[in-house]
Amino acid sequence: MAPIPSNCDCKRHGRSSCVSVSLSDCINRLFDRYNLALGGDAVGDLGRSIVTPDDALELAERVSSNSKSNNSGPEGLMINVIREASGECSIKSRRGDTIQIRYDARIGDRNGSIYDSSDFRGTGQPYSYVLGNGDVLAGVDLGTYDMCPGEIREIAIPPELGYPNGSKLFKEIPPKCPLFWRVELVELNFVKEGSNDRPRDELY
Repeated sequence: MAPIPSNCDCKRHGRSSCVSVSLSDCINRLFDRYNLALGGDAVGDLGRSIVTPDDALELAERVSSNSKSNNSGPEGLMINVIREASGECSIKSRRGDTIQIRYDARIGDRNGSIYDSSDFRGTGQPYSYVLGNGDVLAGVDLGTYDMCPGEIREIAIPPELGYPNGSKLFKEIPPKCPLFWRVELVELNFVKEGSNDRPRDELY
């Protein structure tokens, strides 16, 4: 994978909030690990093994340890907790959980234009997906681990974890442009804020 030029392509599309991103062999390996963690193919085109189960476990541990306020996660993902959940937080989101989120998705940074939002998608209800199942953008998936119901995060997503080649659905997003999501975890496996006082082994 070639390095991304320091002059982000979205500047040529009228976007003012682009970042300079360089890639490395380490990042390429992390992509392979993330692919396996989401159930991807662990064998390359030439029949050689791309990643081992230990690699996938390492990535899962890194995601867990990096999902903290004002921290950087895998491949430059930035996570900022702007509201902690009130009350008890006995369970936090992990792979395989069904979660519901409210979100605003912007191009560039927090001042960018909104290109998608749970408020105007479909019925305007919270969006539901299975964490770690590849149902959402990689950056959103990685950015919503270890959340409590009621918690709100800002997630700055580098192009590699968003739409590196641009989006066919959201045509206003050019290639190599970062994204910025504001996410509220509404419900975690039917558990909501204020009722999260029982451990998993008592709930399931």
